[in-house]
Amino acid sequence: MAKTELNKNQKIKSLLRHLEDKFGSNVFKIKDHWDSDLNAIGLTDNSETYLIYISIYEDQDLYFVSLENPAKSEDFPYEPAGEFNDISLRDVENHFKSHLRINK
Repeated sequence: MAKTELNKNQKIKSLLRHLEDKFGSNVFKIKDHWDSDLNAIGLTDNSETYLIYISIYEDQDLYFVSLENPAKSEDFPYEPAGEFNDISLRDVENHFKSHLRINK
């Protein structure tokens, strides 16, 4: 799905453009398990191994981020790797880059 065709809040679309501009459009994939949530998006590395879930607060410049690692057992589909509430855009960038193993 093209990023411009996403049925998401304008703030999410702006965030995606920002991440593309800063890190490149070819370093991540949209893996949106929350298509009905207009204020959230899921992104993975190109191998779809690591996922970062980003949610926005419409009336603030703060974000919520949840990180997921590959499952360690068949009991769960993923392994939680951290949650961060009320963080800045710079913090989102840092978690995005680190968790998706982006070398830029």
